[in-house]
Amino acid sequence: MSSYQVLIEDDAKLDIAESYDWYLKISRKVSGSFLFQLKKTLDYIAQNPFLFQVVYKDFRQVPIKKFPFVIIYRVEKQIVKIYRIFPTNMDPMGKFRIIR
Repeated sequence: MSSYQVLIEDDAKLDIAESYDWYLKISRKVSGSFLFQLKKTLDYIAQNPFLFQVVYKDFRQVPIKKFPFVIIYRVEKQIVKIYRIFPTNMDPMGKFRIIR
């Protein structure tokens, strides 16, 4: 099975930075665990991008294990574009507001 290239959009990078900073206030261990689980999930998406269901138009989402976040992405040819790393405790449709 071929792996897809993962491209993280600017909004998702900002989501990651904000989430990491928030968890860093709790502890380095928790913030490190967040990044580890995020990377693991991104690697899994790269191998199996069509495994997760479409939730809005052609966007898919996958939860991050052990953390209350979902990754919002779309598959375009051999590229998986990551649009948001969205906290599940926020407005569910808010995760699609800034996606163009």
